[in-house]
Amino acid sequence: MIVVTGGAGFIGSHLVSQLKIKGVDKILVVDNLKNNEKNRNLIENEVTEIIDKIDFLELIEKRKPLCEEIDFIFHQGACTVTTEWDARYMMANNFRYSKTLLNFCLERSIPFVYASSASVYGTCTNFSERRKNEGPLNIYGYS
Repeated sequence: MIVVTGGAGFIGSHLVSQLKIKGVDKILVVDNLKNNEKNRNLIENEVTEIIDKIDFLELIEKRKPLCEEIDFIFHQGACTVTTEWDARYMMANNFRYSKTLLNFCLERSIPFVYASSASVYGTCTNFSERRKNEGPLNIYGYS
């Protein structure tokens, strides 16, 4: 089964559409289900299941049976509000969530594709994966 976090968002729902076109049948969409507006992005996509992010984290942390079915995670889920100033929320929602998923995948040799943001680099013009090139302008970029 392929997991798409943020699968009800703009990019995630388009990724789900492309996976369906490629013939992928088992897709688990993980998203913040408090925002019902985003769920309309999935209307045309038949997915195996849609689960709230909090419930998914609980499944992973408790190593529930559904976890054994995961073959791949596309991690698109994050709070992308660049004007959000609640650092606790952003770090829990973006950084710790991503770290938990990454560690889960590393422990099981599950492929993990993480969608980051150019916001990590701020005004820097050198986009390479080196800490010295990072210069986030806000908590979103830092998280």
